[in-house]
Amino acid sequence: MQHPISGQTFRWRASLLLIFAVLISTPLYATLSVTESSDSITVHIGSGSNVSYLAFAEFSLNPKSIIYAWHYDGLTNTDGTPRTGYDLFNAVATETTGSPWALSYSTGAYGLTTSFTIGSVNSRSVDPLSSPVWTYWIQGGSQFVQYGNSGSFTFLVGNSPTVSPAWWDTRYLSDDSYDIWTINPYSYTGAPSDTQEYTDLNGQIQTVTSGTYGGSEPVLKTAPKALSVRIISDDKLEIVFSVVVGGVYQLQQQEGLAQNGWLNFDSPFTASTNERTYVFAMNNPSKKSFFRLIRKE
Repeated sequence: MQHPISGQTFRWRASLLLIFAVLISTPLYATLSVTESSDSITVHIGSGSNVSYLAFAEFSLNPKSIIYAWHYDGLTNTDGTPRTGYDLFNAVATETTGSPWALSYSTGAYGLTTSFTIGSVNSRSVDPLSSPVWTYWIQGGSQFVQYGNSGSFTFLVGNSPTVSPAWWDTRYLSDDSYDIWTINPYSYTGAPSDTQEYTDLNGQIQTVTSGTYGGSEPVLKTAPKALSVRIISDDKLEIVFSVVVGGVYQLQQQEGLAQNGWLNFDSPFTASTNERTYVFAMNNPSKKSFFRLIRKE
């Protein structure tokens, strides 16, 4: 019968403990998929058929827009409640912990936001009771708003960024929705200019007095533009679009101009030059077609 030599056994166990200590002292986080173009950085987390975005357009964090893309299934949580901007932020903060893209924030008076931190970079800090302030913009989805003694309402946000009249816990996500943070000038005087109007789900105009936010709405990514449209030889249509190197684009087509009638014409592509040219055959003069190029990320 063979017996292990005690000294060798000890060294083996010590080595095992050392390896274990190294493992638990090393930051453990999921590998993140990061894509970068000349105007934005997109950090992909999660998995699923839906995607909602949490974005930051603030030069002190990065000269480029930083966009977190949260991929998930379903628009409701396991308890049946709608997914909200709070769920979006928590998903990003949790899944980026320990990574170079880890997200956190600091608050000041009344729990209002003063700064954000991404990785090792701290944004400039603002006084939330002065001007400018961190401003919460939303696009897509809907939001429930309860204001003072005037009542409450729910409104569809629409396809352009608007300053949120409430907070992220009553901001309901939809596929392709955006939550965006910027720093904007702010004033409150009680004058009519401090009011915003929202159309609720019943089509009624609701007025909320929340102050005036200055500056322009955030622009996260440069949208493609049609540079030229012309008919070339053999009855073919040529369209040239401007694109951004590293951006991901999708060409879409429809026969009418219905808002939700667009269909993908071909596969998405990642731009490697500043222009994209398409040539279409015009062999059916009785058929109308409309084309557009959209920026996906």
